[in-house]
Amino acid sequence: MDVTTEVLLVEDSEDDVYFMQRAWADNEIPNPLKVVKNGRECLDWLETPQSRKLGLILMDINMPVMNGIECLRHIRKNAAFEHLPVVMLSGNQLSKTVTQTYRIGCNSFIEKPQDYVELQQTVNLIHRYWYNNRMPEGTQYES
Repeated sequence: MDVTTEVLLVEDSEDDVYFMQRAWADNEIPNPLKVVKNGRECLDWLETPQSRKLGLILMDINMPVMNGIECLRHIRKNAAFEHLPVVMLSGNQLSKTVTQTYRIGCNSFIEKPQDYVELQQTVNLIHRYWYNNRMPEGTQYES
């Protein structure tokens, strides 16, 4: 994926958004980071022309209006988003929650880091994994 490919952060916590944006900038990640506050806003944004440059969703689980698990269900039911990578982010590492998100179709589940240095390292790893690896032809998201 090239540097114009966007990442969508679905997160309701203003503090978590601030620290994620800071870690993104501190890692000098060139890909734009778009932010929405809940699953409903995510689904609405996915229906816009701007979503055509989307390459990855980073999604919190516990959010108002529509949580990350319900949003993931909707994303996976839509054939247009079948191959769009979704990484779930949560402070909840209960095996039931992790198993549930994988069954629905998340591509990865990451526990939210507890300090900024760990967040910065996690953001770097996410970017290196998802943006330095190529997906097989025909599996990229197309709207």
